[in-house]
Amino acid sequence: MKKKSISILLAALMIGLCVAGCGKKNEETTEAPTTVEQTTKEPAEVPVMTIADVPETTEEALPEGMMYSYLTGKVVPVEVGRKRPVAFQIDNERRAQPQNGVSTAEIVYEVPIEANEVRLTAIFQSFDDTDRIGPLRSARSYHPGIVAEYDGIFFHHGHSDLALPYLDDERCDDLEGIANSGWPAVFESSDHSAGHNIFTNQEKVMKQVEKLGFRTEMKQDYTYKFQFAKTSEKIVPEGGQDANKVSIGYTQNHPYFEYNAEDGRYYRYAFDKAHIDQANDKQVAVDNVIVEYCDYNLEWDKNTKNIHTVGTGTGVFITAGKAVPITWEKADYWENTHYYYQSGEEITLNQGQTWVCIVLPSMTGEITVE
Repeated sequence: MKKKSISILLAALMIGLCVAGCGKKNEETTEAPTTVEQTTKEPAEVPVMTIADVPETTEEALPEGMMYSYLTGKVVPVEVGRKRPVAFQIDNERRAQPQNGVSTAEIVYEVPIEANEVRLTAIFQSFDDTDRIGPLRSARSYHPGIVAEYDGIFFHHGHSDLALPYLDDERCDDLEGIANSGWPAVFESSDHSAGHNIFTNQEKVMKQVEKLGFRTEMKQDYTYKFQFAKTSEKIVPEGGQDANKVSIGYTQNHPYFEYNAEDGRYYRYAFDKAHIDQANDKQVAVDNVIVEYCDYNLEWDKNTKNIHTVGTGTGVFITAGKAVPITWEKADYWENTHYYYQSGEEITLNQGQTWVCIVLPSMTGEITVE
């Protein structure tokens, strides 16, 4: 196999894209260089098309009672697609392994917290078949805004002081595992060490949701967070670099994704081994990976991070064996983040599960794509 390295200064490229392509606000753009290693390999074995080849399909063409899922783009019954998602704050430390339920989440965010730690926010629209979800941990100030992009209910076990104003906002419906709103829905597990052994399940969560009177269907005026392909065949971003292995660069768990050409999915590794979900003994795998570069500042304690998820920035979109540079924009804390190709058009995700990695330039100035 022949390998060649291609260096791309992502920051400089993205500044040009913002001006020429997106025409966005004159806000400061988060800059981060990306080193991309391109590997020549055999063509993917799954059926693939370029974006230009994708046939036009409208929701009106769907069978009665069916719709495209807001979270995966797949065709699902309306009663499933309109179900309000629930997001869980998941412990991601080595001592918290193995996790439960992560492999079945429609969307997962991996976001830095204190020091070099990263934490997961796993967003589910359907978790009926998951016996337990966790271990659960606490929220930070930027997490409620992420969950709001999917009109979700937020389940967390604790919170930072800076998160409290957002959790108390009327736009956030949350279950707090160490307070009356959530503690009846949590339980301890004997197979995890203390501090990393708090779990919940579907029955307990929905009982608390009903008790608190939270809405269980998505808002009628909810707008799509993502634009998905209207076909189950994989579409390939035009002009993309080969992306057979993607290393994110977090120093806590050293995660990376490996592309499987047979099914067109990215299989995840962390802590130097396959990332296995204890709930089903399956390796975590997704169809889309988004890397979003965000800046941050330290709060008064010089430890708590305030990540700047509002504004504009750069990133990388990885799907169907290819990686392309992108830009992102989020106008307000409670509004959706939008991702754009260099043409200025919103990115098109392949149908299926998505993993979003928020990366701080100070933690790692580059990702590696091979």
